[in-house]
Amino acid sequence: MKRYLCGIKSYQLDFRLECTAFTDPGLERTLQRIKRDHNQPERNPRRPLTRPYLLLMINTLSDLNYDDVVIQAAFILAFATF
Repeated sequence: MKRYLCGIKSYQLDFRLECTAFTDPGLERTLQRIKRDHNQPERNPRRPLTRPYLLLMINTLSDLNYDDVVIQAAFILAFATF
């Protein structure tokens, strides 16, 4: 929601429109209440990028497409340098 409001504020600033509503302390309190009332969604636990996962990602890409070959090379290089 905050990102959406920042986008609106940026749009107004680009067109040199008055945007005093964004400095209202009531808006910040409202956003805090909404954040408190709506729990954050649970995130999936992150797994380390191991060799089996890398091979799984690479095998899903085709060797016929040039873009996929470039992505494969980028994954392998990133894995090797990591």
